[in-house]
Amino acid sequence: MFASKFRITLSMLILCSFLISACGGNGNTTNNAGSSGETAAGTDMPQVETSAPTTRKVETINGEIEIPADPKRIVVDAYLPTLLLLGEKPVGATATDLENVHIQDMINDIENTGASAPEKILALNPDLIISANSDPELYEQLSKIAPTVILPYESYRGVHEEVEGLGAILGKEKEAKDWLAGFDEKIEELRAKVSGVLEEGETFSIFGAFGKTFYLYGDGIYRGGLAIYKELKLTPPATIQKELIDANVTYKEVSLEVLKDYAGDYIFFDESNGAEMDKKDKVWTSIEAVKQDRVFYLDAKRFWPFDPIAVLAQAEEVTDMIVSQKEKENAK
Repeated sequence: MFASKFRITLSMLILCSFLISACGGNGNTTNNAGSSGETAAGTDMPQVETSAPTTRKVETINGEIEIPADPKRIVVDAYLPTLLLLGEKPVGATATDLENVHIQDMINDIENTGASAPEKILALNPDLIISANSDPELYEQLSKIAPTVILPYESYRGVHEEVEGLGAILGKEKEAKDWLAGFDEKIEELRAKVSGVLEEGETFSIFGAFGKTFYLYGDGIYRGGLAIYKELKLTPPATIQKELIDANVTYKEVSLEVLKDYAGDYIFFDESNGAEMDKKDKVWTSIEAVKQDRVFYLDAKRFWPFDPIAVLAQAEEVTDMIVSQKEKENAK
């Protein structure tokens, strides 16, 4: 009987010892999970999720501006094509933007804001405004409607700068990189096509008649300069290289009498604002490129825009012009 009681007592002691050990083990597991920042399995501790920021800050000519990280209703002035190629379709754009011949198949459902009329923009309830108009009074009005980013004309001096710049502002860096990769590939093909027909050292000028005034154009945003000089890398005459391109001057007013001093072997010529060159003028007919019938007259609607989509289209047209001209010359 004594032995039987002893065995029962011993069994109870062993069982208690096991339970105490098990409880102590569970306590240590919980403490370890807490100290390492992890939640032990089977607990009901809440999980904290980190949400993406809803705004981003952009440095502008008016200081640092806080804009939506993912804007839904953008109104734009002058940068419509670039937003479109980045996959952003604004709710509103200026009349000039919407007249751009290179994007007519992309602008359905975009409202016309005229010349950035504040009352029309207000009616569109935008959450972001992007504009090239740096007028302080207009900015004051627009910034009361929505966060407004001002990017004055020629803020970007090339296709890559503009696409990458707006891609960064809108958080569309990947879209910018992908579009530029395709752009660069096409430009390389066009350069090869042009260089295959040109003779070494041949030069190209861009002239313009605007009203009663004559202009020279460099490698900037005017009259196809970006496409002709920056992208296709056609060679300008030494005078244009020195006085415009090297001097970072995008255009220069001159008299008809001095055009011959800036004339290349080939001339691209724009006639705008009612201007029309007198093709029989003795000064004009004395230019060698004119004598050789090497003047390309530009379509203002196609060569006034300077956005990335337009630049690519202009590069393609210029390439076709040159190749066609060379074929004509070789056929003589």
